[in-house]
Amino acid sequence: MADVTRSYQMNCSTVGTILKNKDKIMEHVKSSVPMHSTIISRNHGKVIEELEKLLSIWMEDCHQKRKLLSLMLIQERALCLFEDLKTKYGEEAADITFTVSHGWFNPFKPHNNLHNVKVTGEAASTDTVAAQEFPATLKEIIEEGEFSPQLIFNVDKTGLY
Repeated sequence: MADVTRSYQMNCSTVGTILKNKDKIMEHVKSSVPMHSTIISRNHGKVIEELEKLLSIWMEDCHQKRKLLSLMLIQERALCLFEDLKTKYGEEAADITFTVSHGWFNPFKPHNNLHNVKVTGEAASTDTVAAQEFPATLKEIIEEGEFSPQLIFNVDKTGLY
């Protein structure tokens, strides 16, 4: 008992009282907390499972081709895949609903080993080679189209982009 009191930094009389009332404490715990546990699992069904499998394949393909992915692009693709699969499964999938939201995407990320997908901010790092070549290309476009400097503006951070 001395080891227990030292490890929990308790008084000997407190540990003694707990040991004396052990049966009462256990009865109280048993009556207030269910002794069985419930495992909660989400059963997505064939449509959602196939959707997530196809989406993972598409994302891997984009990654290998060095295409930039954002949350919005992933959600749009997921919605398109869902509509295609709903058509494929017909009546079997008639009453299945799917919402492309953060609530769907957040559990989807770890299940598919997606660690570096940014939900907000820039979609991915910039392509420095293309960025270096672009000023010359833009200059050619401006000269060929005979655009005035007043018509040239950056829409990167606007709703038009």
